[in-house]
Amino acid sequence: MRRLAVVLTVAFLCLASQANAQSAEERAGARVLIARHGSAVVFVLGTTKLRINQGGKEVPTSDQRIQALVTIIDGSGLGVMSLTALDPSDVLAAQLSRGRGAGAGVSVSAEPAELRYRLADGREVPVRVVLRDKDLDLAFLRPVEKPATPLAAIDTAAVRPLPVDAVVVLQRLPELASWQPTALFYSVQAVIEKPRLFYLLTGGSVGAPVFDMKGGFLGVILRLKNEADAANVPPIVLPANDIREVAKQAN
Repeated sequence: MRRLAVVLTVAFLCLASQANAQSAEERAGARVLIARHGSAVVFVLGTTKLRINQGGKEVPTSDQRIQALVTIIDGSGLGVMSLTALDPSDVLAAQLSRGRGAGAGVSVSAEPAELRYRLADGREVPVRVVLRDKDLDLAFLRPVEKPATPLAAIDTAAVRPLPVDAVVVLQRLPELASWQPTALFYSVQAVIEKPRLFYLLTGGSVGAPVFDMKGGFLGVILRLKNEADAANVPPIVLPANDIREVAKQAN
């Protein structure tokens, strides 16, 4: 078992090194992606009120700050993000249920409030949640009021990668780094076919869009619902076509 762990670690490091060893042309391509799509990667800001009941007793909590990545996929401002980043109640309940000293019954609820996009130009636009899909960890947001002009959005054709393909993940840095967009190189560790199609990467932030080296849209990094261990929700890439299909239900 120990030898297997070492082998897996070495394999992971090899994939990571491949992702870092990019040519000047590939780095230039990543800069083009930043210029073309960076404004479509924004933060959603807000707060969430957590309510925890453990063993029939209310546990004191304080409001939690929300600052999570959103990928805008339509000029109307429709954006997609990880539902877990917006509402961590299921994961927290699972963690508390198996935690030391946890009561027999644990329930957690979360109420997001004051949600708003922090756009690339610095504007803050109030948004609301228009669709949730717990099974796919999807939350769709839309501006409360229709934007006067279309927002930057990712409408690039969807593509499907192969294992060990290099990819580019677009992200946005927080306030400490002046909210700048950035791009990072990673590799596809695996293409998982069942129980549904998704991709595993060597890295990347939840909520960020992923592209191949030609600028094709792979999908968005979300969390995998884990029936075997609800407290452990690893990041995966949900394919762009699947996201767009679910988005048709958003009002």
